[in-house]
Amino acid sequence: MNLINEKRVGFEIGSRDIHIAVCENGAITNVISEPLPEGLVQDGKILSFEALSDLISEVRRREHIRVKDAALVLPPSACYCRRFTTAVMTEEQLKFNLPYEFHEYIPGARENYFYDYALVKDSAVSDDESLDLMAAAVPKQVISDYAAAFHRSGFRLKTAIPDELALINLTRGGGDTDHCHCVLDLGHSAVRLYIFDGDRFEGLRTLDYGLSALDQVIADEFNVDIHIAVTYRESGHEGCLALPRCRDLYNAIAVEVLRAVNFQRFSSGGDEPQHIHCCGGGILNNELIETLRGTLNLPLLNMDEFWPNMPDGLAEGASLAASAVGAALQ
Repeated sequence: MNLINEKRVGFEIGSRDIHIAVCENGAITNVISEPLPEGLVQDGKILSFEALSDLISEVRRREHIRVKDAALVLPPSACYCRRFTTAVMTEEQLKFNLPYEFHEYIPGARENYFYDYALVKDSAVSDDESLDLMAAAVPKQVISDYAAAFHRSGFRLKTAIPDELALINLTRGGGDTDHCHCVLDLGHSAVRLYIFDGDRFEGLRTLDYGLSALDQVIADEFNVDIHIAVTYRESGHEGCLALPRCRDLYNAIAVEVLRAVNFQRFSSGGDEPQHIHCCGGGILNNELIETLRGTLNLPLLNMDEFWPNMPDGLAEGASLAASAVGAALQ
């Protein structure tokens, strides 16, 4: 991989797990996925930053992580992203105008947010009068809370980026920049389909439900508490992942993903997606993967293309923590 020659730890905090990737001297040296304490995250929000700090400190000591600089993947609930076209202007003019581009999308006063942007497409390639930008707005209080938690756990929060940019880092690092492709994140709280044209982010489709719906199906089928259902799912208890109602859920997910891909085909003026890369906890569910493979009319691939030089033993863990790896390469 064409990685930066820096030391950084990438963090992605999901609804059930925290994913951590360590980059040292241009190489990923460790990938860790750790369960979060029950109730720490609700609707994408951290309920106790002190508990989060304690957990990160414990992992840092146990894994002997000596790198101090941290890069955080911001949850969608804490980050407002927009892609838009604007007239060509200077960097100072862009910084001045960014808050006004978000005034219809963010709650509260504009001055309570940090803003940043990235150039999606060089205007010299398309025309000389417009800029194609991907921009983000993040509440200052969110950054302050995370920075304090990382400081208490022995890290310095150096950067915070949205999921989209973390995945773009993977695309650039793996050299997957010459065609249109998708990344399907099979997450617990949501299933998301990210669409890229080379290393340019084109769009995001989020399903109305994540794989947490699978836990509820198993709980109903076995008449058990949802927490017991989670252990059943993780162990494949009595073939629970192949139950008819579970297969119905897999089919529903596959159909929604197919619709999203088809919408991209018909609405985009660019190339059609050539394949779909899968990441997230759902990659461990063979029943789901086979259903997706049989429904989608595109090749379904793992994430190995993004990290051809990943050390032995880390590839599967990196697929579970793809955004954390992308953040570590920021």
